[in-house]
Amino acid sequence: MGSKPVHIKVFIDNKKKKVMFAEAEEDFVEILFSFLTLPLGTIARISSKYEDSKDIKVGSLNSLYKSVENLDNKHFSNEHSKVALVTPNSSSLSLYPKLKVNLNDTKLVDARVSDSKGETVFIQKKASFIITDDLNVIPVMLDTSISLLNSLGVEYIDLLEERTVDFGFEEFSNLLKWSLVTNNPLTNLVLGASKPCSCLCPYSSSTKSSTLINSPLISSYTSQPKTIKLLVQKSEKKVLCAQVENYFVEMLFSFLTIPLGTAKRLTMDNSSSMGINNLYNSISSLGDGKYLKSEEIKAMLLSPKLAANYLRVTDLLPIYDKSIGQGSFLKEQATFIVSDDLEITISPSLSTISKFNTLGVPVGDIEVVEVSIGEQEALLILKAALSSTSTLTDCLSVFRKAKLWT
Repeated sequence: MGSKPVHIKVFIDNKKKKVMFAEAEEDFVEILFSFLTLPLGTIARISSKYEDSKDIKVGSLNSLYKSVENLDNKHFSNEHSKVALVTPNSSSLSLYPKLKVNLNDTKLVDARVSDSKGETVFIQKKASFIITDDLNVIPVMLDTSISLLNSLGVEYIDLLEERTVDFGFEEFSNLLKWSLVTNNPLTNLVLGASKPCSCLCPYSSSTKSSTLINSPLISSYTSQPKTIKLLVQKSEKKVLCAQVENYFVEMLFSFLTIPLGTAKRLTMDNSSSMGINNLYNSISSLGDGKYLKSEEIKAMLLSPKLAANYLRVTDLLPIYDKSIGQGSFLKEQATFIVSDDLEITISPSLSTISKFNTLGVPVGDIEVVEVSIGEQEALLILKAALSSTSTLTDCLSVFRKAKLWT
């Protein structure tokens, strides 16, 4: 038995062609909050399901995910390793069936079947919320509502078009995707935009690391830097690809297992107005004991743990509990090529250089730069991967050069 869609009311300024805000009940808001518990691999998988937004990439996650899918099984340590990356497990798995729409699976879940008592999952009690176009979530209260409408420049609500919109798996999946690439995800979804708007706040490689590393999960551990070799187009200051060993690929693979809330916590800064950042901050604001069920629920959303079945495959990211043992996704040592958008291939060859020549990059315009990769650089790569399709280039200016090959 399929579930019924979740209904919300959206209020549209037709002159501006913009969703000004939406009004929704707690069942819709709880599904929004569940975005933060999903592993990045799950987000990469569901974000490419539907034709109307397939051309919109979630940073470099889609190409990273696709390259894992395409990598031959013989390179993985066992038959379960690849599955654990393309269909990553979640520490919140038991909660998803209690939501009216379960984004951890392609199957819609009927809340009346999985949660017959009609209990809420994250929120204390039934309530109504205002959700802005950029995914700020605010409880409907007279004082806060007036303040919000003033800030949005809305003087008369009856001048806005009121429209009821049904949300099922496809709509929530696309909203999740838009929340990661724009600051007006509701407008993009409801009014049918086909590409990120010009107001998109891009990743900036000049962002200071102090704004990226925010209360790491394992603050007492400091990893030893290692190196990778970058092939850089000198004239454009663009990374063509990187030649890397297993440790770097294991780190990239681990990205797919990290819940979105933890990825945002480790890389959040105040320079971006992406919808997902506002959603994250809304949970912090609601965690005052009035709306969220408990401090444990707040922590589950803002800093969700990796699923218990994952071993430590990298020491470059503070994502594991200290007690977690060492493991590996890869079977044996090898050399890999990683593209600027984190596509991973094995066995470098002269055909790689030939491909660059075909693209108009002469050999004389290519230099090899060896750079150090420690925890700070790993977090910068993770941050860029969430929003950029030129991840390595965006991080180039902050990489510490270990050696320049001439």
